[in-house]
Amino acid sequence: LAPPPGDDASQADYDRHWLRHVYQGDSVPQFTLRAILTGCLIGSVMSFSNLYVGLKSGWGIGASITSAILAFGLFSAFQAIFRMPAEKHFTVLENNTMQTAASAAGYMTSAGLVAAIPALYMTTGQAMSFGQTVIWLISVCCVGVVAAIPVKRKLINQERLRFPSGVACAETLRSLHASGKEGVAKARALGLAGLVAAAFTFSKEGLGWIGGSIPIFGAAKAKLLVALGTELWTLGAGALIGVRVTTSMLLGAIVTFVVLPDWLLSSGYIHCGNPAAQGPLCTVETLGYGDITGWTLWPGVALMVSQSLLGLLFQLPRMIAGLATTLRKTGTDTAANDPELARLAGIELPMRWFYIGLVIAGSGAVAVQYLFFAIPIPYGVLSVALAMVLSFVAARAVGETDVNPVGAMGKVTQLVFGGVLKGQIAPNLMAASVTGGAASQAGDLTTDMKTGHLLGANPRFQFFAQLMGILVGSVFATLAYSVLVDPKDLGGEVWPAPAAVVWAKVAELLSKGLDNIETHKQWAILIGASVGAAFAFIDRFVPAPKRRWLPSPTGFGIAMMVPFYYSFNMWLGAVLAAVLAKKSPKFAAAYLVVIASGMVAGDSLMGVAVKAWHMLSGG
Repeated sequence: LAPPPGDDASQADYDRHWLRHVYQGDSVPQFTLRAILTGCLIGSVMSFSNLYVGLKSGWGIGASITSAILAFGLFSAFQAIFRMPAEKHFTVLENNTMQTAASAAGYMTSAGLVAAIPALYMTTGQAMSFGQTVIWLISVCCVGVVAAIPVKRKLINQERLRFPSGVACAETLRSLHASGKEGVAKARALGLAGLVAAAFTFSKEGLGWIGGSIPIFGAAKAKLLVALGTELWTLGAGALIGVRVTTSMLLGAIVTFVVLPDWLLSSGYIHCGNPAAQGPLCTVETLGYGDITGWTLWPGVALMVSQSLLGLLFQLPRMIAGLATTLRKTGTDTAANDPELARLAGIELPMRWFYIGLVIAGSGAVAVQYLFFAIPIPYGVLSVALAMVLSFVAARAVGETDVNPVGAMGKVTQLVFGGVLKGQIAPNLMAASVTGGAASQAGDLTTDMKTGHLLGANPRFQFFAQLMGILVGSVFATLAYSVLVDPKDLGGEVWPAPAAVVWAKVAELLSKGLDNIETHKQWAILIGASVGAAFAFIDRFVPAPKRRWLPSPTGFGIAMMVPFYYSFNMWLGAVLAAVLAKKSPKFAAAYLVVIASGMVAGDSLMGVAVKAWHMLSGG
């Protein structure tokens, strides 16, 4: 390839170079039936995994690289078995289309299934039907896809933002298709890790041969879930999340389940929920998971919300400037009659798609809010307007930092609706779901389009692949939720649903106010919010290289809502990954993410299968 133009190159030179040396969307198969079907299938299966992990821990696991490796392995096997000629091989652009559809389907849970929808039941007892949930997911996600249209060319072509995950996926796809042996080896490692994790989980949950935890800290501590868990997905997730966040989770878990329970019980702030353990029989050892987290979730929620909102406030001037830049008319410094660059207009996403899509998707989102939750039409329009603006902000944040502040975006909408529709919990939650879900899809699509831009793909085909992934993924993700989740278990040990707990408690606070909460919990909220604010200030003024040594408020807060062994196992997985990276850097660079992703997928999917079998077979 010819060397790319420098950062100071004119937009015309940059576009000419891309058209001449990078773009191959007209000469290499890209938007094929097998790519779309494979992407929708893999992404839908991964939506089961993301739902499982999301409701257990509050985290989501990326689908792009995992699906690309898996699809490459599958098609490599087919090509070898059926002796397919080279011209029929699965191309890098087909794989890019596939991972676009797969990531869209895999991320369907972010449109409400791990946050707003379970929070709705936890606060109001209202459960959405299967059809309502599918329609809701599609309408919310389509708003985000439409929002990505005007920012794609601005952020990727013109400002050339980094989008680290998009770059990583592009490099993975290049290496897979450039070196068949390397790609097959990675696919085998992914499959083997998944099979081992699935077999382990089946022996544990399906056959009952292995217990849920190992009391390495003693039997008394194990009653408070202070033990080593046997969920392999937690080890894999920890390896993917990293040492900084998981160490913060471990600290939060120690505070929650080791330090606080005795003081809370002796102070009378908590008691044993089991009636048989009341009075003198109620000791630290007889406390249940819910007895403790029913109190600790309040400071945990306050910590995360205050840190995210204050952090967002600090970034507000830069975000406003970036938003103004994003919304400014997209143009180039080229001659209008340049025939070569005129070709680019037929490749890029046209603005008329944005205007048409805004009318269709926006009207649909307003309609479902009104029909399902009686949100007045003007306020539905307000939620869509907020979703559009905050989706632009989210896409830029992903491009610059690789972090999509979905939670913070949702909290902004919750605060707005807490003011305009006071005392109404359902509108507060579901209007915020529009914002959060749209921001998630906008960030996902722009990341995928960064991958496609580096590989020379046609962005229009990726746009359609995203929509198809949404349509299919919404059905599968809703199916997973309806089969696996008994709403009565939400917020408990089976499904801690920490993200949903945060949304629910914010909605309750905005609806009822602090006056309806016990004084000791008010103090806990104040302390948690102060600690979160302090973290936001520190993060704002500490130089970037030193921030990696700071604790993660999000990790600490989530640990106050999930069982101890989740946090401990994730920390252990992160430490093992760090040791491997230090001892065998080449092996870790090639296979660490692959093996960790396989562990998460294999364990969670087998867990899903066993739970589904138990429910469908009557136990």
